[in-house]
Amino acid sequence: MTSSEQALAAGAVGASVTMILIIALVWWILLIIARWKIFAKAGEAGWKSIIPIYSDYVQWRIAWKKMNMFWIALALIIVGYVLVMLSGAVAYNASGALTATGGGGFLAIIGLVCMIAGAVIDLVSAYKLFASFGKGVGWFILYILFPNIMLLVLGFGSAQHQGPQD
Repeated sequence: MTSSEQALAAGAVGASVTMILIIALVWWILLIIARWKIFAKAGEAGWKSIIPIYSDYVQWRIAWKKMNMFWIALALIIVGYVLVMLSGAVAYNASGALTATGGGGFLAIIGLVCMIAGAVIDLVSAYKLFASFGKGVGWFILYILFPNIMLLVLGFGSAQHQGPQD
């Protein structure tokens, strides 16, 4: 391959990577705007949607009547991760690669159960978010399959916040 062919190939790869990054940036900006609009529809300040962890807390307030489930889910996920790490089920070997050591056993299982329970509560929260905008189970199923697209539809659509539902 000649140097001009190599330069042409490198330019094509560079252009492709640039195009992918531009598309990803536009997608990311659209998602930020959609979450901002969801918060605004629910009577919250839109800027709260861009603060990590706090935005999750506010989203739970939009969807739930009781905030104790937020703290339970957060605790389950944190405890689960800590237990998995303490179990030694996964560790870094001498070369720096992540490997399974096989010695984790009971703690790893308890940690995994905690993380799954936290994820289930988080899914219930997503369902409650759609319910608070008057959307049903079908929207929730579509959210499970296409989460970002459904957030875009909820944010840019005509759905109005009706308050947390039981």
